Amino acid sequence: MRAILSVLVIVVLLALAFAVGSQNDAVVSVNYLIAQSDTRLSTLIAIALAMGVVIGVLIMLASWLSLRLKVVALRAKVRRLTKET
Repeated sequence: MRAILSVLVIVVLLALAFAVGSQNDAVVSVNYLIAQSDTRLSTLIAIALAMGVVIGVLIMLASWLSLRLKVVALRAKVRRLTKET
């Protein structure tokens, strides 16, 4: 149930982001460190959203991985302690 609710919230947020992005068709100038580009504001919003999602997933994955390693280590410790007694 929680997974369905999470997916539903993500879909609603993405739809909202695309709706806002589609209304912004002005061309803006973006200065990078080494370059400059003229791009539509909707494209810039979509790129920023995608980068935020990717960075969030990578951070969450790193946290999940470290917790998974702790769980494996603790399970091994429990098995070792139950064999001793």
